[in-house]
Amino acid sequence: TINITISSSINMASESTTTDGSNIAANNTSKKLPNFSHVPWPVRPRDGINYDFVATLYLIGSALALSFYLLETKILAPLLVENNDVDAAAANASDSTTSTEDSGEEGNAWTEFANGMEGMYFIFVPFVPCLLWSLVVRYFWMKETKKISLDKKDN
Repeated sequence: TINITISSSINMASESTTTDGSNIAANNTSKKLPNFSHVPWPVRPRDGINYDFVATLYLIGSALALSFYLLETKILAPLLVENNDVDAAAANASDSTTSTEDSGEEGNAWTEFANGMEGMYFIFVPFVPCLLWSLVVRYFWMKETKKISLDKKDN
């Protein structure tokens, strides 16, 4: 393991890089690569990454977040409100030793489903800002790759 680490660090150290982080050896090839040095670093595209694919996956995650949110607030909300009312009525009608088995909740599968889905959209909410970020990066990526393809057509 140590030999592999040492040899890979030697290979990395032997490659020269410019101030913008791009590889000089890669820039000297005949293939023209996009230059993203003018783009701010948080949204700077990297070579070899298809940002159409990245944005599509973040879009799917954001759609799941929206779907689960709408499912909870529009469709399952009446079941959650009924469940809370039944719990409150059962707590007021009996002492604290009564379990939920006496309230008849176990027979209602939809109520159990609604309880299980409550807050599920929180898992997918981080996809929304990631989607916005990937759309900005994709914009810069498309702009630069379009410029290169137009330069190739001119030559």
